[in-house]
Amino acid sequence: MRSLFPLVFLGIMGINSHTYGACETLVRGPIAFDVQQCIAVSPEQSFPFTDPRYAFIRDLPPSNRAQYLDTYRGLILRGKVVRSMAVRSGLSPEQGALGGEVVSVFIAPKVTDCNAVNGKRVQGQLDQICCEGGGVAPCLLGTGYILNKPQTTGAATVVGKHSIRAQGAAKQGYQQAAAAMAKHDFQGAAKILESLREKRMIDTQGEFLLGASYRELDECPRAIPPLEAIFSKFEKSNFWADDEVYIRKGTMLLARCYAMMGQPGDSVMVLKSFLVEPKKFQREIAESLSHADFGGIRTDKAYLTYESQARKLLRSSQ
Repeated sequence: MRSLFPLVFLGIMGINSHTYGACETLVRGPIAFDVQQCIAVSPEQSFPFTDPRYAFIRDLPPSNRAQYLDTYRGLILRGKVVRSMAVRSGLSPEQGALGGEVVSVFIAPKVTDCNAVNGKRVQGQLDQICCEGGGVAPCLLGTGYILNKPQTTGAATVVGKHSIRAQGAAKQGYQQAAAAMAKHDFQGAAKILESLREKRMIDTQGEFLLGASYRELDECPRAIPPLEAIFSKFEKSNFWADDEVYIRKGTMLLARCYAMMGQPGDSVMVLKSFLVEPKKFQREIAESLSHADFGGIRTDKAYLTYESQARKLLRSSQ
């Protein structure tokens, strides 16, 4: 009886069985990956020789056929990339490629047990292959990503680096800061968050809230240190996917504060970081062209040059 694995597999994983054509970009580098779903690949069942697509495997000499099938003994994992230091090269260069995205990857034959990785956080070296098509693993499985040197680092989690908040005094401090901000007591919130920062018990969200508190108090100079820490992570793509919202907001707030402090060059320098990926950062670029905090630098040459470029990129990315 013909195996149903290809149909079941493709339906569950949400991918297709076609080999890949030429790639305009190529992704490679370290990632951390939260496994949501795992399927062990049994190549003898996955590639029924009665299917014309797999006739080339049937026609191989027995020893070569066995060797070829062995390259496909592994796992296909589907899940969220929670941290990425991978680089997308080619026509659209990008640092931190695939961060926050749900993708499918192949783990080579050394790992064959889903129980070892299902529901776990796995890190390794991601390589994109199959760009020229062909039957090398994992191209026949509908994904172009292979994860080399995989290591489990514990249970998958949605909190990322926010685990700091669960630690004793830090947890209490964040609760107090949240309560203060809810009452618009930004002075009190800033005091609590500064204390956590001095004790190195602050996370990315805390850095953003500290910067936001100072902005509400019209004390942008005091907001700069925590916001610059956020911008450094943004430039290096060195953050968990769950922190991205605070990374983006914090970077924009840094540009706004520089503008409020009469430093158009510094403000524009930060804003230009959004222009590298105009399609991804459409919202931030639009905000940079309309937010009142940039009112004081709108006639500055550096901002006018940025504005012209930003509007052009914004139109082309829509």
